[in-house]
Amino acid sequence: MESNKDKLTHNKIKSERREHKRTDKRAIKGEEVIFIFEKVLEGWKTIKIFNTLIQTNPNSLADKKMVEVVATGNCKVYPNELSKEKYEYYLLLRNKIYDL
Repeated sequence: MESNKDKLTHNKIKSERREHKRTDKRAIKGEEVIFIFEKVLEGWKTIKIFNTLIQTNPNSLADKKMVEVVATGNCKVYPNELSKEKYEYYLLLRNKIYDL
């Protein structure tokens, strides 16, 4: 019985560690991912999205390649990065991106 509890604790810690690692590796915020998704759905080119992102937030760590990757929908934002409403909006946008 105790080993099952240890396994669940281990899996939770492992999941949290993986989430933290992937969030840091991504280098852009959940809000920026939503911005990129919105602009892709409006038909913007990735270079225009990147330039606008940098102009509105000079401290952004986004680079052109990252914007291109996110624009394909290949970017996971975790629930703890955004409010519940924004996370649901992100999921909706992500599904629309996949449908393109």
